[in-house]
Amino acid sequence: MEFIINPSLLKEELGLLTPVIERKATIPILSKIKMETNIQGELALTATDLDVTMRSLQVADVLQSGSILVEGRKLYDISRELPNEPIHFQLNKTGQIEIRYKKGRHKLGTVESTQFPEVPVHKQAGVRIPAVILREAIRRTAFAVTTEQSRFTISGAKVVIDDASLTMVATDGHRLAFSRFPLVNSTGQKLDLLVPKKTLVQLEDLLDREIRRDAESQVEVGDTGNQLSFAAGNRSLFSRKLSGTFPNWEMVLPKSLAFTAEISTDDFRRSLLRVALTAESRNYSVTMEIEAGKLTLKSNTPEGEAQEEMLAAFSGQGGQEVYSLRFNSRYLMDFLQVVSKAGSPTFSFGFNDVNSPFELFLPTEPDGYRFVLMPLRGE
Repeated sequence: MEFIINPSLLKEELGLLTPVIERKATIPILSKIKMETNIQGELALTATDLDVTMRSLQVADVLQSGSILVEGRKLYDISRELPNEPIHFQLNKTGQIEIRYKKGRHKLGTVESTQFPEVPVHKQAGVRIPAVILREAIRRTAFAVTTEQSRFTISGAKVVIDDASLTMVATDGHRLAFSRFPLVNSTGQKLDLLVPKKTLVQLEDLLDREIRRDAESQVEVGDTGNQLSFAAGNRSLFSRKLSGTFPNWEMVLPKSLAFTAEISTDDFRRSLLRVALTAESRNYSVTMEIEAGKLTLKSNTPEGEAQEEMLAAFSGQGGQEVYSLRFNSRYLMDFLQVVSKAGSPTFSFGFNDVNSPFELFLPTEPDGYRFVLMPLRGE
């Protein structure tokens, strides 16, 4: 194997693939990245943890085709520090890969590529959708996926693609994030998938890089029964598919809201950040008191307390009633970060009573992005 490549291109692709590798891989071969070159002038890089496989195909000046395995994180660390000049890779007679540039060189040990797990392939055409839509759906929902691995059926997001829309839903039992985008799907295929959280994280990174390259890029989504595939540009991601039945999420979404208000995203986010500094560390509890024309955020612990007021006119509210809602501030902050990143100056907040889930959504997309949060109970 021998090839010459631009170091910035190599660093970009290794930065995408390396997070797939487990930091403490129980199977040593899974700490490797597979490097393959062919006479067509292509360099293929592949990383896997057996659940997620990422593959990148890039242009290189190939002098000799071949295939080897190299320690992935070490190769990435080296690539980040290489000078901005063509980098020469060559497999020497002792089985090491030499990485040469004008001022110096590195040598890394290699392993025969036959020991690497079989790399999946796309078996059939999937559904093509705009990469920006899938990336935004992931951003709006993935944070709500549970981190408890024992809760298998909600350890990923439910993704439904039909002929007119993409729907993504995630929950951890305390909160639920729902996102829906219209799209045109003329393939006749309908997909109903459970996508693991790690896959969502890696896929968002892949889509982010692809969109920076081409804002109009498309991603092809496929389902082969026990495996999911996502292909965009010269990059592919394969993932195991979660089995089981996702909870009936539609029952969680409120059918109507008795009280609603439109609130400044930035003002509320900053107030919540300050008040949450003295929230208890067990569940980051903050109380919101709602009365005529205003809302008040409060936190109170033995170590300290905080309180901030802001104007908020809730429709449906009358008289001198005061409603007190207690919630996990970090859960609400996750939603606010999504809204801020989307550039929305306001969000809508609604509830029916202090014991029922309350809902937050975008005023411009009341049916496109909804976040439901369960109130905290007791003291």
